Amino acid sequence: MTGRGSRSGFRVAVIGAGTAGVATARVLSEKGFDCVVFEKHSKAGGLWADNYYGASVQMPKSMYVFPDEPHSEEASEFMGMDEVCDYLERIIDKHEIRKCFRFNTQVTEMKQLDGGIWSLTVKDLKTDVSTDDTFDYLVMCNGTFSSKPHRPNFRGQEKFEGKIMHSSEWRSADEFAGKKVVIVGMGKSAVDACMVASEVGKSAVQLVRSMHWFTTSHVGFIPTDVVVFTRFFQMMLPPFYSSSSVYKRLHKLTAPVRWLYFRTLEALMLTNYRLPRKLWPRSRLEVDLLHPALFDGPRQYLADVRSGRIDVKMTTIDEIKEATVVLSSGEEVEADLILLGTGWDKTIGLFNDVILNRLAVEEDGIWMYKNILPPGIDRMAFIGSNAFTAINPVTHVVQAKWLAAMLTNEMPTPSRKEMEQDIWN
Repeated sequence: MTGRGSRSGFRVAVIGAGTAGVATARVLSEKGFDCVVFEKHSKAGGLWADNYYGASVQMPKSMYVFPDEPHSEEASEFMGMDEVCDYLERIIDKHEIRKCFRFNTQVTEMKQLDGGIWSLTVKDLKTDVSTDDTFDYLVMCNGTFSSKPHRPNFRGQEKFEGKIMHSSEWRSADEFAGKKVVIVGMGKSAVDACMVASEVGKSAVQLVRSMHWFTTSHVGFIPTDVVVFTRFFQMMLPPFYSSSSVYKRLHKLTAPVRWLYFRTLEALMLTNYRLPRKLWPRSRLEVDLLHPALFDGPRQYLADVRSGRIDVKMTTIDEIKEATVVLSSGEEVEADLILLGTGWDKTIGLFNDVILNRLAVEEDGIWMYKNILPPGIDRMAFIGSNAFTAINPVTHVVQAKWLAAMLTNEMPTPSRKEMEQDIWN
């Protein structure tokens, strides 16, 4: 894409200053590229810069960290959103890349000109002034699950005399104080809301279609990281798409061993949960491993469920009345506030129709080479948008380094045909 001696003046636009954006800016800047990071918030953090009340990372700090930037001993084991933002801000200052960042700036339009150059229209959110700028390369680091809350519609919701809010709008425990709160969902935000509602609210009812597996600090008596981060555990997972045919055949032959392994893990995890049988997950652990609900379940949540302070009902909403919620089971629950912990819709809102067509966007997203390069568009990459792992910051750094190797010709850039063959074969 660009020779080793021609990086100076090669401008790269990075959209978003979360962990992916900071990792990309640092790696590319160290390689000599002229990076400009656009972030609509006033500080680094991405989704952590503006999140729901009490939001925190759902994995230990030892896993949510850049490879060469350990957290301080004072950092919480499960860091809050302010701690994550402060961590990223420290990295920006330590590596002297703050000049790359344009905070309070929102990209409102982008288009690709002849020759592959990108033209971006950006708005200064403080002055409300828009300007145009051009770049040689575009890196999307703003994710696809952070701009459009998923809000299911319910029959009769317009009659409700209380408040219906998405978890992204929740900003204070006071909003739950003394109220009968109904929480919809089983994800991290829903679980956090349940704990607060059980503490300050009059009642906390959680509605879930089904319970999912979530990790605890130990699997039985064994630390979770000792179980999960091993070559043996990796062998129990579905083979990677590029694995050899021999490995895939061997994997099929060991199906009984894998079945027994995961059933054993489930039994050990249930000893940690100590939940009534009716609340046991019905799905298999190896399936839920790929589900975003697999997070570190807070002990307090499990304790509140066991004590009944959080009333978990495995059902859905059939109808909403003035002061009650009618469930599909036929039960009617009193409610002053309904909180929707229902996640986000996958959106790619910055792109015009021309770009969307070239990206070949499907219902479940975009097919990309190595989950980074879209075959249909040159001079564009996605970092952190199409790959979810338990160690996202490390993944973002690896992706950024891989992209840097492409841009510096340390690795050859594959043709569109080669990318598509890798994706579809």
